[in-house]
Amino acid sequence: MKILALLIGSYAPLMLLIHVSTAKILQAWNEHPGSWISRCFPPRRALRVEGLFWVLALVSWFLWQSLLWKVLVVLFAAIHLGIWAAAEFRARGKSSSTFTASPTLNRAIVIFDMAEAVVLVGIGIVAILYLIRAV
Repeated sequence: MKILALLIGSYAPLMLLIHVSTAKILQAWNEHPGSWISRCFPPRRALRVEGLFWVLALVSWFLWQSLLWKVLVVLFAAIHLGIWAAAEFRARGKSSSTFTASPTLNRAIVIFDMAEAVVLVGIGIVAILYLIRAV
């Protein structure tokens, strides 16, 4: 159980970095398809990284003591795993990893990711507190 808390506690800062950088990442994907971020961290890979985190959060069910945390984890996991599955299904057979979205959709993504960043901070704190108490 400690290993799951450690994984969540160390994965959360990476996720937080991704989410506070969403606007810049979206801009690079849309305006600079040849940039390093487009090559090394294309949209499908980003969805996989996020999806894996939320699978890990679901597996770490014991960390989420309150009903609020359980609801948040299930809600965000369902959203991310659904989007990830849809992207994988839609991209089947395509080698392209380009990302195009309207400015309105990009704003919605950025706003959602800022809200998610708050949840990620809380998740990281809960995991660290569990590790401190479990030692």
